[in-house]
Amino acid sequence: MKRDFLVLEDFELEGKKILVRVDINSSINPENGEILDDTRIRRHAEKTIKYLADKKAKIVIIAHQSRPGNLDFVPLEKHAEKMSEIINKRVKFIPDICNAKAKKAIRDLKKNEILMLDNLRFHDDEINVREYNGRNFEPQEKTEMVKSLAPEFDLFVNDAFATAHRCQPSIVGFSSEIPTIAGKVMENEIEQLNKALKGKGNPSLLILGGSKAEDSVKIATNFLERGIDKVLTGGLVANIFLTASGIDIGNSSKDYIKNKIKNHKEIISKAKELIEKYPKNIEMPNDIALNCGGFRKGILCEEFDSKAFVENLSDRCPVNDIGVETVVRYITEINKAKKIIANGPMGVFEEKEFSGGTMEVFSAIAKSEAYTVVGGGETAAAFNMYGLKNDIDHISTGGGACISYLAGKFMPAIEAMKRNKEKFSKK
Repeated sequence: MKRDFLVLEDFELEGKKILVRVDINSSINPENGEILDDTRIRRHAEKTIKYLADKKAKIVIIAHQSRPGNLDFVPLEKHAEKMSEIINKRVKFIPDICNAKAKKAIRDLKKNEILMLDNLRFHDDEINVREYNGRNFEPQEKTEMVKSLAPEFDLFVNDAFATAHRCQPSIVGFSSEIPTIAGKVMENEIEQLNKALKGKGNPSLLILGGSKAEDSVKIATNFLERGIDKVLTGGLVANIFLTASGIDIGNSSKDYIKNKIKNHKEIISKAKELIEKYPKNIEMPNDIALNCGGFRKGILCEEFDSKAFVENLSDRCPVNDIGVETVVRYITEINKAKKIIANGPMGVFEEKEFSGGTMEVFSAIAKSEAYTVVGGGETAAAFNMYGLKNDIDHISTGGGACISYLAGKFMPAIEAMKRNKEKFSKK
């Protein structure tokens, strides 16, 4: 397959000293520091780290955990222990990032040995130098972290797709210094999402829910312009489109939109443009579930194009889920589809009373014979919670990164790999 970035198979890896950026940011028990979910650690360990170890490379892993001020902003010692368990091989933790202790450990590294350096966000460079200047990655390349580490390595492997939408030194800073390669997780993510974006399969279906309404409107725009057959909406995304279509969703839900989304008027305007341009392609709920003091109350819209679901819709009851009729209608579309891309739950699925829409829609996706791609973050969490993850063709490791990629946004990590290939292929 022709790629515009370098992959592991492009290099002889034995004996090479390789710096590997992974995303093993995990749920942590703040009381004892134990890792509660090792999904990301397992995926990087089994796909990329084990591959490099089998090739007898000298491996140094870098990663972040949480951010300053949070209870789970901790060292990566437990992560190294967990990875050791997964691949049945010692991953030695070094409580340093780019100073003398780290450099000595790196220089003493032997074939088939693995080190993990400490939480990258303990270093100010990773926190402070994170903006793209619109031209190149020079600010990131000039940081102390990159200047200290780059000369120690033959290759840089970026396996952290979940951070691909960010522009921090550990993600893009090494691309001008040494060959930058996509790891197995990164490579697979790009290939699977490209397949979702470009691959054939009609009818094709995009399911958008959750709270990231601005990004979801951009994703809908991208896919509708590419010719997707249907967009089904739920969650806050549905409330945006309902409002844009003239439906009164009640003051409680309208106030939530105003408080949640600073540029809500602009987003609603863009949603309205999409509805007008693609009136037969965008599906919205025709019944909803309201949260009235913790109790589910169903509301049915008598006419889909009416100005309100019902007269005097309770201002105190926010919309928390799609209703039964909408679920049935959405499942009918899912059963017809040959390709399904899903990002975001249908409602407040964390609360049992309002999990029905998400559970039924996601269960239908899992049962579907279509090619299925699911976004990361809360979407992946819901599929895991319902025990459906093994029935999906691809579940992304990245929430924000997956959304950004599907929306056609600029992805610094991928751009850095592309530029790196151009540079090092000429040598």
